Amino acid sequence: MEFNRILNADSDVCLKELLVEGIKFDLILTDPPYNLNKDFGNGSDSLPFPDFLELTKKRIELCRDLLTPTGSLVWFGIHNYIGFIQVIMYDAGLHYRRMNIWRYENGFSRTKTVPSAQYEPFLWFSKSAKTWTYNAEDMRVPYKSKERLKSPVFYNDKRGNKKEWTPNPNGALRGDIWEYPTLAGNRYKVERTDHPTQKPVSLFYDLLRAFCPKDSEGKYRGLVLDPFHGSGTLGVCCEMLNREGNSISWLGVELEKRWCDVAQTRLEKI
Repeated sequence: MEFNRILNADSDVCLKELLVEGIKFDLILTDPPYNLNKDFGNGSDSLPFPDFLELTKKRIELCRDLLTPTGSLVWFGIHNYIGFIQVIMYDAGLHYRRMNIWRYENGFSRTKTVPSAQYEPFLWFSKSAKTWTYNAEDMRVPYKSKERLKSPVFYNDKRGNKKEWTPNPNGALRGDIWEYPTLAGNRYKVERTDHPTQKPVSLFYDLLRAFCPKDSEGKYRGLVLDPFHGSGTLGVCCEMLNREGNSISWLGVELEKRWCDVAQTRLEKI
């Protein structure tokens, strides 16, 4: 199998073929159809609910079998159905690490009958119960207050000993809320394509940094799969990281030729 490319194929077929070839991935990071009647050029987002759940179950089981022993599955969803998907992952024998939230404030509401949407959840499950990759130090974020950087904080440990905590100069450990803007408005028109559910580069770039293995020199490596590659954000981010001296191998599978072409155009601009 050749990597670092887009494969124009049906992922429900392709995942089975990858299994037969014995290929294993360190990370499967994907944004599959949410079943919200979006127009991707086919009927993949408009299934009867029982069919959607059954197909999701088959896809997750295939992803599970395609992971390395220390690999992770990161799966985007929508609040309507994310609870069902989480149960499917438990039933598949994967191990829950965290429900994360992609939060944004620059979206827009189509109705006044319910609160406006400002987030999308994504699940992180690992193949192993004991070993997985999460590069916590790479994910540090600025402290909310610069006052924390000025002086240490003292506390008592469980034995009553006085301890000193000093703030990390690289910032606080990241929480499970990932704040990145959507691609709405003129500010993001250069990055935005016609794809109806395109994720921002800023978000996927950091997700790769968080969940890709690293080598002894601290460079990101490993094999990454996106079975629903869409407009190609995962491939774009992998190549951006590789241009910085990393060695991530990736494969993007996309059913619609139109979106493969869009993704390829984006890659050629890097």
